[in-house]
Amino acid sequence: MLAFPLQSIRLSSHCGKISCEQNWKWNRSENPFTDFDLWYVWSGKGGIVLNGLEQKIQRNQCYLFRPGDRINAWHDPDHPLTVTYIHFSLEEQRDALADLPSHHTLAAPFYFEAYLERFVQVVTIKEIHYAEEAELLLNLLLLAFKREGLTIKADVKSKRHKHYAVMNEIAAAIRENPGSTRSISELAEQAYLSPRYFSLQFKEVMGQTIENYIIEKKIERAEYLLRQHGMTVGEVADALGYQNIYYFSKQFKKIKGISPSKV
Repeated sequence: MLAFPLQSIRLSSHCGKISCEQNWKWNRSENPFTDFDLWYVWSGKGGIVLNGLEQKIQRNQCYLFRPGDRINAWHDPDHPLTVTYIHFSLEEQRDALADLPSHHTLAAPFYFEAYLERFVQVVTIKEIHYAEEAELLLNLLLLAFKREGLTIKADVKSKRHKHYAVMNEIAAAIRENPGSTRSISELAEQAYLSPRYFSLQFKEVMGQTIENYIIEKKIERAEYLLRQHGMTVGEVADALGYQNIYYFSKQFKKIKGISPSKV
């Protein structure tokens, strides 16, 4: 779902990526915002007073300034700010962004920064259908901003889990090749963990046991091959590493509720 209807977005000509001048400062305490401004800090140090509350400005911080916001900001001339700013307005449903935070520091900025770079490129070059792409990119940026804010608010622990990255890497490998015959011991070795500890950590990060995850991905792939590729039940069972077609059928029916032959 989009953050808000595309037809309600009105992009401003005020957007870009800029390295702020050495004597840069920002004073809108007497002249509050009349539109929205998505403001991202690539580098540098400084401070900001937003609606009377002061805090430090640092790398990877993102702000969503709203109509009516009052701002005073400055930076350290020895560590000048480099920022991307995107001004926009909403023709309707101005409260569509009410549940988004005013600011937070992005924990995983890679894709967010890629969207920002593409946005500035699109609105600068103005290729065919650039406005439509820019609106979609703005939605992606706002959704990413919202997701990180909800993660912080809910205090989700999984992304701070010390084995989060390797468990997701292993889960991705299972999804990409569900027919692999790699054992749990081999997967544990990839994570440099004992099989028992690996199984516990996988469940903690992914929310289900490694055994159930493997079966689930096998059956998901099996259903796709049966529906979309015209393969027989025997061919699918063989492709996914099942030596016993009846065992495959039993697992399939348990998860999908119907026999694979009926698919």
